[in-house]
Amino acid sequence: MEIKRIIKTVKIKQPANFSFNRCLEFLNRGYAECLYMVSEHAVKRMIRLTSGFALIEVSADMQYLLIRIDKAEITHSDTKECYDYVIDWFDLDRDISGFYQLLEKYAETENFPKKYYGLRLIGIVDLFEALCWCVIGQQINLNFAHKIKTRLVHKYGNKILAGDQAYYAFPAPQALLNATPEELALMQFSRQKINYIHNIATVFCANELNKSSLLTLSKTEQMDQMLAIKGVGPWTANYVSMKSLRNMNCITYGDTGLSSALHKHFNTAKKPDDNTINKIFRPFAGWESYLNFYLWRSLG
Repeated sequence: MEIKRIIKTVKIKQPANFSFNRCLEFLNRGYAECLYMVSEHAVKRMIRLTSGFALIEVSADMQYLLIRIDKAEITHSDTKECYDYVIDWFDLDRDISGFYQLLEKYAETENFPKKYYGLRLIGIVDLFEALCWCVIGQQINLNFAHKIKTRLVHKYGNKILAGDQAYYAFPAPQALLNATPEELALMQFSRQKINYIHNIATVFCANELNKSSLLTLSKTEQMDQMLAIKGVGPWTANYVSMKSLRNMNCITYGDTGLSSALHKHFNTAKKPDDNTINKIFRPFAGWESYLNFYLWRSLG
């Protein structure tokens, strides 16, 4: 759809220990991402609001993040939702100074605060997208996972045209519930992944799972609800808990990237066992998710 442009800019005060450029570097780390577009000084994406879709561009000056909102009509509620989206996406409400103090205490991580200064745990605000992304990425490399996600988004996602550039939102649960196995198979989804995507879409369409409800529960209760979906295992539940529900005590046990980073920085076995991982993470209690994320980032 072509949108008639109304533009509004909203400011967010940059918190301490935050670098927008460092976050842009992470967002632009070399994968063919279909849900946002990174330029030298900004990131632009389409997001789903209660009233419809908006195109937002996030940039920064010396003191503020600047959210440029494009929408046919912009209400106060739209502005608040865009503001909250960016806060969540970049994890701006969190004081990470305590995490940096812990990193500096240990030889294996003492250079992390300088090397990755200001990098926040970039989230996936849409819970449905986060769960589906984990399924898409199972047992394949990230480059191929992004290719499959692009096919899915371009076929079933909503689209905004801004000039000659198209921006997409991740498909809604109903769109993927209606997708046929034959269509998904043509995108190179395995039969198992097709079933898993269908299972996730089913519980969302039946309103048996939603982010607002999960956020009222304990982490254990959240995990139990996610693990009840066939196709969602402990790795996926921990990843989503970290990236979408914003629990800070998550460890992605069994993750190949985490294992590689622990081997690199802590001289563990190439596939460290859970006891070894727990011993390394124990001094970072309350910051496990950030340590997990920074270790991923350390792989380049």
